[in-house]
Amino acid sequence: MKCTILNIGDELLIGQTLNTNAHWISQKMNEIGIDVIHHISLSDQKNDILACLADALQQSTVVLITGGLGPTSDDITKDVLCEYFGGKLIFNEAAYQNIERIFSLRKRLINEATKQVAYLPDVCEVIQNKNGTAAGMIFSTNNNTVISMPGVPYEMKAMVQEDVIPYLKNKYDLPFILHCSILTAGVGETQLADRLVEFEKHKDERIKLAYLPAVGKVRLRLTIKGDQKQSMEMLMNTAKAEVVSKIEEYIYGYDDDVLEAKIGELLLMQNFTIGTAESCTGGYIAHLLTSVAGSSRYFNGSIVSYANEVKENILRVKNETLKQYGAVSEQTVREMLEGALQQLKVDIAIAVSGVAGPDGGTPEKPVGTVFIGVGTKDNKVIKKLTFTNNRERNIQLSAISALVMIRKFLLNQIQ
Repeated sequence: MKCTILNIGDELLIGQTLNTNAHWISQKMNEIGIDVIHHISLSDQKNDILACLADALQQSTVVLITGGLGPTSDDITKDVLCEYFGGKLIFNEAAYQNIERIFSLRKRLINEATKQVAYLPDVCEVIQNKNGTAAGMIFSTNNNTVISMPGVPYEMKAMVQEDVIPYLKNKYDLPFILHCSILTAGVGETQLADRLVEFEKHKDERIKLAYLPAVGKVRLRLTIKGDQKQSMEMLMNTAKAEVVSKIEEYIYGYDDDVLEAKIGELLLMQNFTIGTAESCTGGYIAHLLTSVAGSSRYFNGSIVSYANEVKENILRVKNETLKQYGAVSEQTVREMLEGALQQLKVDIAIAVSGVAGPDGGTPEKPVGTVFIGVGTKDNKVIKKLTFTNNRERNIQLSAISALVMIRKFLLNQIQ
C-alpha cells in the first residue's frame, strides 16, 4: 500500500522550519507496512493544495496531511479539504469543548478566531486533539483515505499513534514488515558492498538490502515484507547471519545500538575508567562519550589541549617534541596520551591532534591529517589517518575513528 505525505506551510518552503514531521510519519508508516512514496512540502495556497491532493490520490491509497489547521488567515487546509470533498463547515460541539478545556488549562479566553477552529467539514470523521485545539479530520473516498492533522509535532505524533495507526490497521489488510539493521563503523559502503557481492547475488529475492551511510558509519538495513511472519523471521535470521559472517570485524551493534553506549558497556565490563586529550576535535569525543546516560561510572574527564601551551603545561608534552615534530605528530600524540592517563587518573585514554582545516596544512601534513592514540599505561596504539578538506567533517571523522579504535582496543583487536 502506498502513501503520500503532504506538509503544508510556507515556513517549510523558505527554510524557517525544518520538516521533521515527514521523517517521523514515514517511520511510523513503514512500521505498519505502508510504503511512503512521496514527501511534498507545499505553500498555504488553495490551488497548490488542491493540485497536490488530486495528484497524490492518483498515486496513493493513503494521503496524510499536516499543517494549516490553526485560527489564523493563512490556515486554509480545512476549508480547502471541505471544498474538495464537497462538504460544508458545521459547528462541532465536541471540538469546541476540547478548545474550552485547553484554554481553561492555559488560563486564556477564547476569541472569535479560535472559536472558528471548532467548525469542521460535515463529510469527515473528526479526530479530537488531546494536546491542542485543532482537530484532525479523516476523509474517505472509494478505497482512499485522506487524514489531515495539526502541524505541531507533539500534537501530530499523539494523533498518529493513538488514532491514525489504529484506524488504518482496522480499515486495511496491512502486510507484516520486518527490519534488521546491522551497524558498522570504520569502513565505507563500497568496501562493504564488495564483501557482500555474493550475498546479494544469491539472497532470497524477498530480502531487500539497503546501505545507509553516515559520517564514519554505515547502517545496513535488511527488510522483508509479507504475510507469513514465522517464515519471514526464519529468512531474516538466515540473511542476517550470512551478512554478519562476511563483515563481522566492522560491526559494533544492531538496530538501535549506539557506538558510544557499546563502548561504555565494554568499559564497565572491564572495570576501566576513560578520559580524553583532544586538540583538533575540541572536546567532541568527550561529548559523544558523555552523551550516554550513566557515563559518569567510567568517564573521568577531558583535557582540550587546543593550544601548545596547554599540551606542555597540563599534559606535560615536551617542548622539544613540539619543536622537532610539531603538534600534529605521532610523538606529540603519544605524549598527550601519556599525559591524559596521568593527569586524569584513568585506566585507558584517547588522544587526538590533527589539521582540521581549512587552513594550517602543509605539503607534509595537509588538511585532514590526524593522529589518534588510544591505550593504557603499558600498551599504546597510535595511528595516522588522512581525511578530507572539510573542517566539520574532519572533526566528526576524527571522533568516530577514535571511538572505533578504542572499541577495537578494548576487544583486543588492535595492538
